[in-house]
Amino acid sequence: MNYIINKDSGSIADRICAINKIDRNRLDVSDFVVDYDQKALNDFKEKLLSDKDKRFFIVGDYDCDGICATTIIKRLFNHLGIESNYYIPSRSKEGYGLNNDIVDVALNNGFGAIICVDNGVVAYEQMKYAKDNGLQTYVIDHHEYTTQIDVDGFLHPDLLEDDYHDMCGAGLCQFLASSFYQDNTNNVYGGLATLADMVSVLGYNRYLLKQMIEILNKEDIIPIRYLLEGNDVSYESLSFNVIPKINAVSRLEDMLNVNYVVRYLLSDDDCLKYLNKIEEINRTRKDLTRDMSSLAMRLVNKDDDFIVVKSAVFKEGICGLIANRLMNTFNKPVLVLSETDEVLKGSGRSPANFDLYSFLYEGKDIFNAYAGHAQAVGVSLNMDRYDELKDYIHSHEVRYEDEGKDVLYLNIDELDEDVIREIESLSPYGTGFNKPFICIDGKYDKKIIIKGQYPKFVINDDIDAISFNSEFIDKGFTMMIGQLKRDNYHKNKLSFLIEDLI
Repeated sequence: MNYIINKDSGSIADRICAINKIDRNRLDVSDFVVDYDQKALNDFKEKLLSDKDKRFFIVGDYDCDGICATTIIKRLFNHLGIESNYYIPSRSKEGYGLNNDIVDVALNNGFGAIICVDNGVVAYEQMKYAKDNGLQTYVIDHHEYTTQIDVDGFLHPDLLEDDYHDMCGAGLCQFLASSFYQDNTNNVYGGLATLADMVSVLGYNRYLLKQMIEILNKEDIIPIRYLLEGNDVSYESLSFNVIPKINAVSRLEDMLNVNYVVRYLLSDDDCLKYLNKIEEINRTRKDLTRDMSSLAMRLVNKDDDFIVVKSAVFKEGICGLIANRLMNTFNKPVLVLSETDEVLKGSGRSPANFDLYSFLYEGKDIFNAYAGHAQAVGVSLNMDRYDELKDYIHSHEVRYEDEGKDVLYLNIDELDEDVIREIESLSPYGTGFNKPFICIDGKYDKKIIIKGQYPKFVINDDIDAISFNSEFIDKGFTMMIGQLKRDNYHKNKLSFLIEDLI
C-alpha cells in the first residue's frame, strides 16, 4: 500500500474534505428536500395501487439490506391495507434471489403478485415464469444489470435523479414507503441498511443516515435498542453492535431461520424472545470468523494479483467476512469459496479502484449463480469448473492502480478529544466520503506483546497504540498509520488502532 501523507495547514475538517476532493457544503443536508415527484417512483406507485386488491408475496435477501427491505415493504403493505406475506430464501439451500420453487409457493398459496426486494433485477427466467402463470411482478433492487427486466413494476436507483443514484435496496423501499406516509421506524431501517451496504454516503443517503441518528436519539425503536446493548447511538455503534447481528443469522442459518429476523424487526412486545438467540449466533459468528480467517491467511499465495482460496472448512455464510479481511490485508481482489458436495459457493471483495463484478462478468457462464456489484460479488460453481475459474482469472490482466491512500498527518501532541470530535462532526463516512487514516510519528516509550501475538506501543501517558496484526510484532517502522479512538477501558485515555506500520 502506498500512502500520500497530507501535512497541509488548516482545520482537520477542511483537510479531510480536501483529501476527499469534496465541497464541504455537500455534507450539509439539513435543508435537503426529498423529491417524490420522479417518474420512476410515480409509475411504480401507480401500478402498485392498481394491484392493491391482490395478495403480495414479498421475496427478500438474507443480508441486512434485504432483511430491512423486506421489513419496510411488509410495514408499507400493512399501512396500505395490502394483504401480504414474506419469505427470505436459505443462503445455503436455495442461494441468492428468486427461484421457480418460490414462485410455485406463491402460486399454490393464492397470491396474486410477487415482489422481489434487494434482489430480482436479473431474475429474467423466474419472473417470466411468474408472469406466464398469471402473477403480477414487481422488483425493487439496486444491483447491476445489463438489460432491464420485464416486470409490471420496477424501481431501481438508475432510474432516479442524481442524488438518488446509489441507494441500497432498503433505502429504495424506505423512499417508496415515505412517499406514502412518514414512519420513523421505516426511516431507521432504511438508514441502517444504507450504513451496512456499500453505497454512497452523499445525497439522499446522507439525509437518510442523519435522519436515522436523529430519530434513534429521540425515539425508542425497541428492536434496535435491544441490539445496541446499552451503547450510545452512533454510526460506529450501529456498525459494530447492530448490523453484524442482523447479518449473522443467515450466515449460521442452522441455528435460526433468517425469516425470524424480519419477525424480530416487525415486533415490539415479543421481540425479546428472539434476542438471546440472535446474540448467541453473533458470538458464534465472531469465533468462526476469527478461526477461518486464520486458516485463509495460511492458504493465500501473496504473489497472486487476484487471491482465490477455497476450503471445505469454510462456512458459506462466513466467506464474505473472510474475503473482506483478506482484501483489507493485501489490498487485492479476493474470492473465498466454501466446498460442499462438489459445489463451491462463496463471496468476493475488491479494493475501491477495482470493479470485481465487471472483471468476472465475462466468465459468468462458469458459475451456477453470479450476482453483486463493483466491490462485492456472490458466486456458486461446480467443483469440476474450479480450474476453469482459476485459468480465467490468471488469463485476464488484473488492472488497477494503487493510487495511494491519503492519510492525515498529525503531531502526537495534537491527538486529543477535540480531534476526535472534529473528525466525528463530518460523519457519516463511507463510499464517496472516506474517513482518512491518521499518520503519526512512530516514537513510543514501551512495547508490550498482548496474548503473545498483538503488539501494543505505549506512546505516552495518554495514548496507547495497538495492532491486531501479529506480523507487526518485529517490524521496523518510522510511522504509524491508523485511527484514533476513545479508550473504552481507561477513562480520559485514547487508543490509536494501527492499520499499518511504515
